[in-house]
Amino acid sequence: MSASKPRLPQAGFSLVELLVALVFTAILTTGMLRIFASSVSGFYTQQESLGLQRASRFALGTVEDEVLQAGYLFPPRNLKGDLSIGSSGVQPPVLVQQTDYQPVWSDPNGTTITLPNVDELQFVQDLNLEVEGSLGADVAVGATSATVSIPSGKSVLDNYTKVTPTTPLIMVMLDSQINQVDMLRLASLEGSGGAYTATLDTASTGVDQFGNILGGGFFTGMFNNPHNAKAPCTFIATLQVVRYTVVPRALDPADPKHMIPCLVMQTTPLSRNAYFAPDKAAGPKPTDNWTERILVEGVTGFRVDMSLDGGKTFLRYKPDGTLQAGWDTWNNVYGKLDTAVKGALSSSSLLYPYTSQGLSNPIDPVWTNYLPVTFRLDVETRTRLARAEYGATPGTAGFRTRTVTMMISPKNFAHGGSQ
Repeated sequence: MSASKPRLPQAGFSLVELLVALVFTAILTTGMLRIFASSVSGFYTQQESLGLQRASRFALGTVEDEVLQAGYLFPPRNLKGDLSIGSSGVQPPVLVQQTDYQPVWSDPNGTTITLPNVDELQFVQDLNLEVEGSLGADVAVGATSATVSIPSGKSVLDNYTKVTPTTPLIMVMLDSQINQVDMLRLASLEGSGGAYTATLDTASTGVDQFGNILGGGFFTGMFNNPHNAKAPCTFIATLQVVRYTVVPRALDPADPKHMIPCLVMQTTPLSRNAYFAPDKAAGPKPTDNWTERILVEGVTGFRVDMSLDGGKTFLRYKPDGTLQAGWDTWNNVYGKLDTAVKGALSSSSLLYPYTSQGLSNPIDPVWTNYLPVTFRLDVETRTRLARAEYGATPGTAGFRTRTVTMMISPKNFAHGGSQ
């Protein structure tokens, strides 16, 4: 009888074992994918939040630098002859109101969102254009023109001289003592390649509207002092209205239907007949005498409040963020602000004769000279894309917004006396 051979162990896995392994592998892979997707989503969410924060802070930082200069006049002077008195329909030194339109955000996919009303802030000042130059040759007393070298920034000056009507620019010489500074009204600034001829406005008498002659001449049409070649100079656009608000702008020329709300800075020469209210939908046209600079895009909210006691109490908004009744349009704001200005200082104050006149002060219309005005600015930005993580309800996409607040006290306000 032959001996049986021993059975060799079976190699490999059974079908059941393979199926069980595949199920566990699928479960583990699914979990890992979900963790990966959640991590990627969290990464993008964090990046978008940081981007919103940076955009809002950049916007307010830019606005802060500008608003700190609100009311800047060089040289300080009374604007009685320049600002109309006693009517809410003409340009005031400071204007705060809610716009009469709602910005629209139009995405490339055809989605259109109408945003809530936004505010606007306006003020009058001499605008330092931060463009520097130097004389190309010596200039004698009585000269009515000069050669000026401007290495960069001539296009900024063209924004004021190449429009109709033109804005008179002031060239300020920086090489003299304060009582000998020449402040020269330009009639034209023509040339190319960095070398230009500055022709002065010889009709300028060198006195203000009250006949006061100030040291070194007051926006004169000729040089009152000698200046050597390479003497430095700078340029100022006088009595400009500066406006901040939110308007929709098409930032991609290839896609004009894609409108993104942007916080903008707009400037225009002072008009004695009406306050500045540019076309709210379209950008500046070549025939418009105003300029615009976009500060930040993707802005969905802009609120402006003001305080007359250094920030202790504010006038326009309630603590819950809703607008006080009657503080919307400038026609309504005018009366309430007039009352607030009259009551801001007691009759025992030395400044009471000025502030008691309110916004129609015939002595000095720039009422901000006497009160510590503080502006509160709230800028809200929004993410570009809708995500499920931001949706108000499960299964719906939404946007994330971020609001940044800043309080600014212009350093040219409340300097305490009539000029």
